[in-house]
Amino acid sequence: MDAVDILKICFRRWYVMLPILIGAAGVSYQLIETQETTYTAAASYGLVQPRLTSAGSEVERNPLGSDGSDLVGAALEAQLNSRVTQQLLGSETTRGWGPGESENGSSYSVKIPLYETTYEVRAYGPDEQEVQDVVNRVIEAAPGIADELQTRAGAPTAVRYEPFVLAPTQVDALPATSTLKLVIAVMGVGTLVGAAWSIVADRVLRRRRVGGATATHSWPAPSDEENDALDSPDPSTAARASMAGAPAGKAKNGQAGGVEPALTSGTKRNKSGKTAGSTGPGDGRRERRHQPLVRR
Repeated sequence: MDAVDILKICFRRWYVMLPILIGAAGVSYQLIETQETTYTAAASYGLVQPRLTSAGSEVERNPLGSDGSDLVGAALEAQLNSRVTQQLLGSETTRGWGPGESENGSSYSVKIPLYETTYEVRAYGPDEQEVQDVVNRVIEAAPGIADELQTRAGAPTAVRYEPFVLAPTQVDALPATSTLKLVIAVMGVGTLVGAAWSIVADRVLRRRRVGGATATHSWPAPSDEENDALDSPDPSTAARASMAGAPAGKAKNGQAGGVEPALTSGTKRNKSGKTAGSTGPGDGRRERRHQPLVRR
């Protein structure tokens, strides 16, 4: 079966193909209506420390600075991403994951991007102003949270790390899925499904048709005229009637050519065209009628 045969089947079973295509068109329309533009806002910051005096080391002056501000940054990142801080600074209309990322229920995200050393605050949402406000609130709250963390660690005020904003908040619109590509994809799937169901329906209907034709095509029963001709004493008339009742080339009762074997004594033909053995003296007249005449 090639593409032309499949196309013919789809046109022949259009009543199967058409509803599926209409359903695919409806799905495409709904997807287009629900499609919306997604905005993302992002800002980055780093941690800096005031200039140290010559006396003493960084470890002695700031317990959290032994790893080059890594510990302060990790603590600040964990605090900003906590659920309590998310509820205070986030929004219900924004989220912290983008396309292709797993959902985590956050309103924004704070992390170090790959191959970078600074922290990035990012939020996604359908409202441009809302995502920008969320990122701005996180950036504004970061210095206070960092100072609180270092206060709990007992770090002197003069040498505490402070967040430094490297880039202001920027808002970008993510490219939406092309409407034409979306329609082509959905309609393509609908066409494949419709073609598959059309082939299945065509096979089922063909099998039913063949089965029905086989069941209705049976051996035709002889008519009353044929039965009377078979009962006639003339052998040629009976032979012609027998040949007229059976198609040529078909075997009946084990004889080739469609000719029924001659009736012998002890057999008779009933009204349904079948032969049966003689039963009783009442059939003698019909038996004698089929006996050949002997010239004396």
